[in-house]
Amino acid sequence: MDYSSTFVSSNYASTPMRAQQAEIILARFMPPSPSQSDIPIHLSTYTPGEDFGRLAKLAKEFGLARIRNQKKQIRKGIPKLAITNGQQQQQQSSHDRQPALRYIFSGYSIWLELEQQEIDNNGVGDLEFAVKEAADEFHLGGAIPAPHVTALYGITTIATDEEAINIFRNDVVKAITNRAEKQRKESTGNAGKLWPDLAATGIIVGAEYDGVNGGEMDMAWTEISFATSPEHESLISELYDIFYRRDTTRLAAANASLTDEKKEEYPPRTQPWVPHLSICYDNPEGFGTILTRQSFQDFLKNKCPTLAAAAESSDSTVKLTRAVSGVSLWNTAGTMADWKCLDRFEFDCVTP
Repeated sequence: MDYSSTFVSSNYASTPMRAQQAEIILARFMPPSPSQSDIPIHLSTYTPGEDFGRLAKLAKEFGLARIRNQKKQIRKGIPKLAITNGQQQQQQSSHDRQPALRYIFSGYSIWLELEQQEIDNNGVGDLEFAVKEAADEFHLGGAIPAPHVTALYGITTIATDEEAINIFRNDVVKAITNRAEKQRKESTGNAGKLWPDLAATGIIVGAEYDGVNGGEMDMAWTEISFATSPEHESLISELYDIFYRRDTTRLAAANASLTDEKKEEYPPRTQPWVPHLSICYDNPEGFGTILTRQSFQDFLKNKCPTLAAAAESSDSTVKLTRAVSGVSLWNTAGTMADWKCLDRFEFDCVTP
């Protein structure tokens, strides 16, 4: 999930009612004192600003910063859950579905598809099962359409699906295959692999409000985090250049529709890639009540044994490793339900 500030904010996110609702939601979990020492360790989660604005940095990384009026800073500190008889209070009955994710996404995206294990008779692998089961387990309003690790998100330098498909087939696929062929000849790095494997380093349960403590979106989520490497960074930079720096004629045409204030050159990448496999998304009020670190750990342990190691507390930096099995092109404009896959390049179709 690599999101940027170029998302088109929903009406909900831009009205005074949104701020009032956020105040009410957060007040339920705010302690009278700003001290965080009493927060149970199993409820520790990610909150905006703890990693110096990860999402905001990624937005700027892809040259997608927008001009936005700053909103009132609502969250004063890390929310503290009310615990009654050792049980976490829920907003709704466990049998009620949460509302569908309200957030409005934008642009085109390049996704990495990971190798799946324990494929059943219906062809459903462990990762596909995880995203669908998480939506049911947490009674969410929708499941992520397909498990993925985002390589690039919110590409807005493309005008049509047809143009996106053409660039994907002719430039993206060529960049990946040419790199692998070069490494094969030189017998360097992951020689022969079209994309280096990804090593999981842990999990994150996160939440943000757009404009609150540096947040750039209205969303709660769970993820399995992965490590990057020089090989990964080289590939991501090459993909970035394809869409943002290589074709100056196409980029100039795309910029022609922008206001003078928003026109800008797309600089080279400077921040590292932050690869992660999102398991589920929810509206931000689900943070701390529906989605917690403990509930996500329990879900992985009880429902997704092949992924459970990612949440284990151990001295090992690498929890598990997955190969990349392909790359796909998605139109990610609109709500999550609007996303559609435009094309896919499966690595097993390439002869070593």
